Amino acid sequence: MIPNGVDLLRFRPDPFRRALLRTSLGVPADAPVIVFAARYAGMKNVPLFLRAARAWLRRRPEGRVLMCGAGMTRANAGLREDMAAAFGDEIPLADRVSLLGVRDDMEIVYAAADVVSLTSSSGEAAPLSLIEGMMCGAVPVATDVGDCASIVAGHGFLTPLDAEAIAQAWCEAVERGAEFAPALALSRERFSRTRMIAAYAGLIERVRGGSGRVPLTVAEPLPEPF
Repeated sequence: MIPNGVDLLRFRPDPFRRALLRTSLGVPADAPVIVFAARYAGMKNVPLFLRAARAWLRRRPEGRVLMCGAGMTRANAGLREDMAAAFGDEIPLADRVSLLGVRDDMEIVYAAADVVSLTSSSGEAAPLSLIEGMMCGAVPVATDVGDCASIVAGHGFLTPLDAEAIAQAWCEAVERGAEFAPALALSRERFSRTRMIAAYAGLIERVRGGSGRVPLTVAEPLPEPF
């Protein structure tokens, strides 16, 4: 298997980027921030994420949630309905949820985050959002789908499909961010795009020099759009 890799020059911890996005969104420098980077689709389980956001924002009055990807805007009627259902009589909590839509500067969004989270119920292989967020210093919290367990192991938390459990994991991820930082730094080579390309080059050379039949499992054929 050749795992996914990302551009480590682009996706890296950066205090300047962190301050830049937080300032532009009015997020205090010391406020804990959760990022959800995914398109609006059933497999991403957006309602579950929103219920977890309600539980977490209730516990952390200074907390902020950033949602980005295709359909993550207030123009999306389905998302508006999901938010109304999730927050119910605590809809003022949703004022601390920023809907950013499609972004071409995800390295800045991730750098501003303390946690990168996925609440998918199906369909994932090796989610790039977790890897990119981790490489920017965010602690990953994900449900157990696809390769999430192997990506998150030793770097963050795996959760059941339960809003309260996810919210608790976010709390712990924020509190233990400094503890996970060394592991995230040491994993950079493992998730490097350079390593991934070298692995594919080695495979091609083996095919050219051998029988042309080499068993291969690819983590995810194409990056999934946010």
